[in-house]
Amino acid sequence: MRYLLNTINRIKSKSIKINRASISYNNSKHVGILYKYIDENKQKALNDFKNKIISDGIRVDFLPSITKKNADNRYFKTFKSNEINMFGNWSNNNVNLFIYQQYDFIIYPDLHLSQDMENILIRSNAKCRVGFIENRFNLFELMIKSDEEYDIDHRLDKLYKYLKKV
Repeated sequence: MRYLLNTINRIKSKSIKINRASISYNNSKHVGILYKYIDENKQKALNDFKNKIISDGIRVDFLPSITKKNADNRYFKTFKSNEINMFGNWSNNNVNLFIYQQYDFIIYPDLHLSQDMENILIRSNAKCRVGFIENRFNLFELMIKSDEEYDIDHRLDKLYKYLKKV
């Protein structure tokens, strides 16, 4: 299945043509944040980041990937990586809504990009995809290198400063 998803992602990255003409952060209205849920510390950092964006008058949607080991957080729309079929289509409506939503920015705050996350980012209709890591498909229109890579609070603070300048 994973090998097939890798091939599907490669084909979709070449075939999907989406106009990614981003707008400035001050004119943006809607931001999506795609990430893997790990623990409450990371979630607290993301909630603080979300509150900063909301204070700027921008709507924010979360889409965390969860595993069977951690509980389904009832406050968010979530998905599991096994909800993708062999053709690269998602059975989870939360993912499909996230893909087709016209976000001004999709932010991917993690340092590891799995194939299921690649699939979502490739197919998304966002105007600008923001991330912290390089990948083989050049998925991010804005990529930020952080000097303290493993500190999520530091990465998100740096990202917020860059977004304010865009």
